[in-house]
Amino acid sequence: MRKILIVDDSEGIRTLIREVLQAEGYVVEETNDGWEALEWIRSINYDLILLDVKLPGLNGMDVLKTMRDEGINMGVIIVTAYEEINTKTDFKYLEIVASLSKPFDIQEVLEKVNQYMEGHKPKNG
Repeated sequence: MRKILIVDDSEGIRTLIREVLQAEGYVVEETNDGWEALEWIRSINYDLILLDVKLPGLNGMDVLKTMRDEGINMGVIIVTAYEEINTKTDFKYLEIVASLSKPFDIQEVLEKVNQYMEGHKPKNG
């Protein structure tokens, strides 16, 4: 089964995305904390991470930069309500799969996730 981590400080957004992705057959875990996300990312081999930029504690861009600095190459879709990412620079440097701007259409989330998954082999067997 394909495993996805949702990292967002909004419980409502996490619940909506989780329910839609689980209905599609994905295994989904979620957290609202950047530090906890980084711990999980270091120990669990996720196929994809949906990562909010603005998080309490360690923000999403710092989570992503730390992952890349440590050689963790999991796919990441950035979810943000802010124009904090320079798509030309950060997408290339940080290897971001895609970005979603809040508020988003849940079908857009599903399309981006499915598109990524179709092009990548499962990491979890």
